[in-house]
Amino acid sequence: MGSGSVGSLFGGMISTVYSDVRLVGRTNHIQAINNNGLKIQGLINKTVNVSGVTSVEDIHQEITSESKIIEYILITTKAHQTESAVNDLKRIVSKETIFIALQNGIGTEEIIKNIFPDNMVLRGITSIGVCRPISGEVEFTGKGLTRIGYTNQDEKNSAKVLVDLFNKAKITTSLEQNILGAVFTKTIVNCALNPLTAIYNIKNIEVYKQKPLHKKASILAKEAWNVAKKLNIKLTVKDPIAYTFEVILDTGENTNSMLTDVLNKRKTEIDFINGKIIFLGKEKGVSISNNQEIYDKVIDITKGFS
Repeated sequence: MGSGSVGSLFGGMISTVYSDVRLVGRTNHIQAINNNGLKIQGLINKTVNVSGVTSVEDIHQEITSESKIIEYILITTKAHQTESAVNDLKRIVSKETIFIALQNGIGTEEIIKNIFPDNMVLRGITSIGVCRPISGEVEFTGKGLTRIGYTNQDEKNSAKVLVDLFNKAKITTSLEQNILGAVFTKTIVNCALNPLTAIYNIKNIEVYKQKPLHKKASILAKEAWNVAKKLNIKLTVKDPIAYTFEVILDTGENTNSMLTDVLNKRKTEIDFINGKIIFLGKEKGVSISNNQEIYDKVIDITKGFS
């Protein structure tokens, strides 16, 4: 659900080992996939035949006529689209359906759980690099790790099935017991990097190379780290500031998702990244003034975007 770049790559790769996959996405992209297959380029070069729809209603008609159930729904929308997207799924979700929130930011799995309190909701994160240059194609640019978390034995068993499936589909994936720590670790990086590239219209590497931006990124990461400390969250790295710059160097030539959204005049995920750190910082009495400043700048430049 949300077959942009990440959703298309995952859906396409999974369809090579698990045939009954449907992508739900925008009309032009889905039409191109249905006509010519999904073209994956970059680290992998192949065209996969995967079915796509532009409306959940199409899936509802299919499962009703064929007496099927939906086993798994991978949520790969932008974080701020989660509530709307998940509400659209109500007609096709059964009590057996398992959700996997594979998104940026903090708290998207809670939104899903509030709408479907009786269903299992797993949280995942990925550091895979992928972009969508044109409709019907994705470019697989970075071979990162995907993690699927769990909080109890039942979730662990279900997550293990998905980890095995993803690895079989050549998506490098692991189980993550400390998924909250993993989410916060990634969010710290995103807080420091994404808004700076969006504001200054630069590739990731410039945040490392330009001294004022390097300093600002360090401060933003430090504030977010302080919030995590106050919440007693154990991160998955010892030094998230050093880790932030490792990620920046590893993804230096990338145009990250927040800048891509700004360039395309789309609403960004800032509310679920810096915005969540600001909310939690205020709640816990942690100074977040630099994150607030950056947040305000992104909100200002994206006024009117949808």
